[in-house]
Amino acid sequence: MNGKLQESIQYLKCLNNLETETFSLYETLSKKINQPESSFILGLAYDSLKCAKTIQKILDSYDPAEIENISCKKNLLELTSTIIEYSKKIAKTNNVNYEMTCEILKQLSTLEDQLIAVYSNYIESPSMRVLSDDFSPLAINTTNFKKIFEFFKEQKHKHKETILEVIYIFEAKEADRLRKATPLVKYQNPDAWIHESAAHNFAETQVSAQQQ
Repeated sequence: MNGKLQESIQYLKCLNNLETETFSLYETLSKKINQPESSFILGLAYDSLKCAKTIQKILDSYDPAEIENISCKKNLLELTSTIIEYSKKIAKTNNVNYEMTCEILKQLSTLEDQLIAVYSNYIESPSMRVLSDDFSPLAINTTNFKKIFEFFKEQKHKHKETILEVIYIFEAKEADRLRKATPLVKYQNPDAWIHESAAHNFAETQVSAQQQ
């Protein structure tokens, strides 16, 4: 396996890890909120799982031993680690209230922006052509190969739209609840959970415009 092909496969391995952990994150959150919002979030989870399985099928075309020895890129490894830690934070939270839910969803919107950037980088990189050329004996040209990842990128845009719609639903429900309820005790320190978690890490985790 030459160096350029190895670099492309390295990026695919990173993408597979990212999508697998994103699936886990969304699935974890879906178990913490009520219907019908949980169904929307679970749908995002399975979209990510499908992406991961598609990428894994491509990786399965190569020697597993060679792929096993390829390490992920630092910037994408950091983003994957952030997703894992955030998922753990959500899993440990027993009562995900309105404030927490909205903050989590805003962070997931930022995560989708990060994933859009990741796919954009790969689509525009020389590595994309190197890998598609390697598949050319199977009658898969660069254009067709590129469409796979453009679809994934577009899917992330739709994910962000869905997340923003779910936030709107939660805010509308909360506004309606407050109109009907007589406040007896004011909610104290609504940002406590945010400060104790990795809530701002997606915004801080930068995805380079160039492959590193």
